[in-house]
Amino acid sequence: MADQPHPPAVDPDNITETLCIGCFNMTRGPGPLVTLTFTNARPKPGPMIDNSQLEYQSVVRARIVTSVENLVALRDMLVSSVHEHPTTAGGGGYKLN
Repeated sequence: MADQPHPPAVDPDNITETLCIGCFNMTRGPGPLVTLTFTNARPKPGPMIDNSQLEYQSVVRARIVTSVENLVALRDMLVSSVHEHPTTAGGGGYKLN
């Protein structure tokens, strides 16, 4: 079977970018699917407003469910991009389940 051409990309809902610079996680299943969960650290509102104290929590900001095939393609793209444009910026942590 020949590769099918990809349809053109559109963004009719104007999806916004979501800041996710905290820890992230990957879980497998159900079946051939993988879920990537991303977090961002932000202050708890109660202590911040009531006592001017900053107590941070990791808040889930995005979950992406995709196929293992797409995950492998994403890995390959990231590996080639990082090798071409290395950075010293630290990232979040990750945990595989």
